[in-house]
Amino acid sequence: MTTIIFYAALAVISLVFFIAGFQKLTAKEPMKTRMEEMNNGGAVMRIIGFLEIIGVVALWLPSLRPLALVSLLPLAVGGLAAHVVLRHDFKERNIPAVLMIVLIVTALVLDPSFSVVFHQI
Repeated sequence: MTTIIFYAALAVISLVFFIAGFQKLTAKEPMKTRMEEMNNGGAVMRIIGFLEIIGVVALWLPSLRPLALVSLLPLAVGGLAAHVVLRHDFKERNIPAVLMIVLIVTALVLDPSFSVVFHQI
C-alpha cells in the first residue's frame, strides 16, 4: 500500500511541476503574467521553470530522487509564500502549493532510498 501511495505522490508531483515548469520556461500565459505580478518575470521565471523540469526528471532516477524532492520543496514553499504575501485566491493558488508540500514530504518519508534518515523513527 505504501508503494502505491509513494508512486501516486511522485506522479502528481511530476505532473504539477512539469506543467508549471514548462509554462515558466516557455513564458506561456497566464503563467507569464502571474510571475511578472510577483516581480519574477524574464530570466528568473525561466530559471525556476528549468529547475522544476530538472527536478521532475530527477524524481524518476532513484539515486537522485531524495535530492530532487529536497530541491523541489523550497520551490513549493517559495510559491506558497509569494501567493500568501500577494493575497492571491486561496483555493486557486495556495491549495496546490500546500498539496505539493504535503506530497513532497510524504514521498520523502516513503522513499526507500531515503529511508536511512527515517528508519529510526
